[in-house]
Amino acid sequence: MARGEAGGVLDVRLLGRVAVRTAAGWRDDWPRPAARRLVALLAISPARSAPREVIADRLFGHLPTDRALRNVSKALSQARTVVGPGVLLGDSVTVWIAGSVEVRTDLARDTELAQRALDSPPPSAVWPELRAVLARADQLLSEDLYEDWAQEERRAHGVLAGETALALARSSGREADWSRVLADDPCDAEAWEAVLTAAAARGPVELDTAWAECRLVHAQELRRPPPPPLRRLAEGREERGERADGPDLTVGHEAELRWLAERVPAAARGGESWLLHGPAGIGKTHLLRGAARDLRHQGCLVRWATCVADDKGGPFAPLVSALRLGHTGSRPVIQALERGRPGSPQGWSAVRLADDVAAVLDAYAEPLALVVDDVHWADAALRSLLSRLCTFTNGRRWSLLLAGRSDESDHPLPTVPSTTATLRITPLTSQETARLARRLIDQDRATDPVASESVVQSLVARSGGNPFFLTELARGAGGAPVAGGDIPERIHVLLRRRLSPLSTTSRQVLEVLTLAAERATVPLLVHVVGEQEVDRALGELRLHSLLDPVSPAPRPVHPLLREVVVADLTAVRACELHDQLAHALGHLAGETGRRDLEEAAAGHTLAAWTAYPTGERAPGAAAAGLTSGGRVLRAFAPEAAARILEEALAAFADSTAEARRDLRAAAVDGWLDLGRCRLLLGDPEGAERALRAGLKLAEQPLERARCYRRLAGLHYRTGRMAETAGVLEVGLLAVTDELARAVLETELGWTLHRRGRALEALPILERATRVFEDGGSWDLAAWSLDYLAMTHVALGAPEHGLALLDRALARDGVGADHHRRGVILIHRGRVLLQLGSLDAALGAVEEGIRILRRSRDRYVLSVGLRIAADVHEARGDPAGAVRARTEELNLLRGTANHRHAAVAQAHLASLYRRLGRPEEADRAARAAQDAVERSADPDVAEEVARRLADGNTAGTPDS
Repeated sequence: MARGEAGGVLDVRLLGRVAVRTAAGWRDDWPRPAARRLVALLAISPARSAPREVIADRLFGHLPTDRALRNVSKALSQARTVVGPGVLLGDSVTVWIAGSVEVRTDLARDTELAQRALDSPPPSAVWPELRAVLARADQLLSEDLYEDWAQEERRAHGVLAGETALALARSSGREADWSRVLADDPCDAEAWEAVLTAAAARGPVELDTAWAECRLVHAQELRRPPPPPLRRLAEGREERGERADGPDLTVGHEAELRWLAERVPAAARGGESWLLHGPAGIGKTHLLRGAARDLRHQGCLVRWATCVADDKGGPFAPLVSALRLGHTGSRPVIQALERGRPGSPQGWSAVRLADDVAAVLDAYAEPLALVVDDVHWADAALRSLLSRLCTFTNGRRWSLLLAGRSDESDHPLPTVPSTTATLRITPLTSQETARLARRLIDQDRATDPVASESVVQSLVARSGGNPFFLTELARGAGGAPVAGGDIPERIHVLLRRRLSPLSTTSRQVLEVLTLAAERATVPLLVHVVGEQEVDRALGELRLHSLLDPVSPAPRPVHPLLREVVVADLTAVRACELHDQLAHALGHLAGETGRRDLEEAAAGHTLAAWTAYPTGERAPGAAAAGLTSGGRVLRAFAPEAAARILEEALAAFADSTAEARRDLRAAAVDGWLDLGRCRLLLGDPEGAERALRAGLKLAEQPLERARCYRRLAGLHYRTGRMAETAGVLEVGLLAVTDELARAVLETELGWTLHRRGRALEALPILERATRVFEDGGSWDLAAWSLDYLAMTHVALGAPEHGLALLDRALARDGVGADHHRRGVILIHRGRVLLQLGSLDAALGAVEEGIRILRRSRDRYVLSVGLRIAADVHEARGDPAGAVRARTEELNLLRGTANHRHAAVAQAHLASLYRRLGRPEEADRAARAAQDAVERSADPDVAEEVARRLADGNTAGTPDS
């Protein structure tokens, strides 16, 4: 096999998003996922090569062999466009990385560092590096978590990370490092000893909590209590009374805190019983810990017990654990509880049992508060005992404080008497959640406040006001906030368990509700599942507290519940559900005539293909997505539109040749729309790639003309008029159709106008306008009339120009180009300004700017603000003019439009001088001159010189 020659180094990032370092920097913009997976597969292969058949089986095992092999070739070709030439080689049998290329991966670097830590105890200097290695260990090939080909490498790296975590913890002795060991091995005795010791040093509350967690983990993982050495350690620490209360992260819950503060003094004296309840993670335990701390400060002894699901220690194990901890003397009832069977222990009636336990509590020499957390997990016999104890508290020197979940239908709370005070814990408000999120991510130290606040708002939306969910999201693996659609394991486990009792139908209904999102209605569910089944399923979901009790329409109770449902869907199941939703929404759209349901159906058609791409689905997905993406763009949502269009164009590429022929025109429109999305999102390079892809696909003259027009517009927006004209002239050579030529001539005429050649532009624009109006092309006619009007204005005929603009507005009303309407209005404001109708001018400009803000076109909006500045100045409002020019410059930042920036800075210099602000005027004048030099355009230099010298920079008559 003849190996190809290449040189240099190939850096590959495998932890997180797969990327390669090229001459242009890191790149992760893979044309298709298969290209990324191919590079990753070769990078983790020891030989840096693999047979084509092996690659086909690993990456495309769900496809027929011949098609899978074709996809390998396609993936290789697409990967080469990212990594560059001469790096990835292949013949008819094998694909490999060139032998002369040195391959370096972040995985290899992390593995080497971890291995050194295992060979000898790591010194403190490398602890931070090792923690970083462990924090990102689970990010290996994170985009392909469920791909079979990635599992062996992930498993091996996971084992190495576990061994490294233990070596680091033994070396550093830090509790956080031992906690990482427990994340891998929840019952590691050495780690628990370190954690309990550290918790005891922080105080009794922390020790109570750590010991309860230790019991819980051992019961769940090993189905037995913690080993005796750990119990003796916890008892010994409690007896020595070590304490050091840590920081309180309580935010919000003001009403609940007031409720507790009012009752703590009485509970500290004894004779009280409470029940705190609310959904999982809402903050019950945290509030109870704070109450326990306050009780201790008032001299009350606190004993803490935590119930565990299916506790193998016996039905009364939590109570035994609390009563034995620090209790002296022999008590037969404690021994009986320890031997307890379901129901009362042998020889004890329920009444006698409650009396004797109360006597044990009475025997304490100081006031006592018995705290029992997670009482929803308590065995029925223990729940009965706790209910009886609640009736005994009055007049005693002990109090009984209970807390449990109210959303566990299969695990009810104990029944309590009316004398027991109950407190329902509610979610945090969005403002409180944001405050806690900022504290958890230590926002005060953030180097990028804007990015940090974006993280905060994402945490607020995903946590839904649940403090536990928020804390887990904010302090994910390694202490970094969980990003994207990742779900921390503890949340995943909790919510999955909530779903486990559901029937198949109820699970299906919940899946439909999740994927349908805001379109989820009972009629939609009936179409998908059936009327009787829906009624039963909704009843079951409400019984399990899985539906939002406030929403009038059926909605999952929490955002993360929706995420877990989606994460647990297989590709085939997701595809099937999206298909069902597309069919049902289409049926409802036909019954009601609602366009929004029709668009939603199209979105699910595309989503079905995206979930499980197959050739037969691709054409329908492409057609639906291209139509839907265009509508979303025209609804001023370019981010969403770009995502839809990219998926739709990928489906188009996967369609058969015959289907592509049928969809070609729609795909050209899709590329043009995607180009506009990229432009609106500040990515001119991406816009050009999309427009050139559309031009390559375009066959009809008008399609080609539209592509050339958009490509020319990229240059126009940066003030490069000569390049703009050059692209348009190339386009004119490529088309002969009258309408197509009129499209290009309109832009060429406007470019000539902007270059000071209005007389030359006038006949071109008049001819194009006639073509559009004669052909009934109203959007195009409005566009050309706008340009023609402003050309007449430039030639000294503003009244005629105003009449043409009114005609353009009438034509635009027939069409649907709202963006163009905004442009016409700001141009109309410019003409009215010139005619001295200042109030009308301001009204037209403000209406145009309102439309353009919705369209999110930064360049055209900057033009509107430029005109607004001139109107404000003419009205005697220089401060308003400064505001408009300043916003214009903010919009132009990063666009390389030195032409417009220079004129704007020159105008600002004059305005600042009028306002008596000479230092700012000088800065603006210098910035204007710098922009003139960067533009290298003599016309710009002349305009700037005129504006800097002219006292009336708006170009209107002096009043």
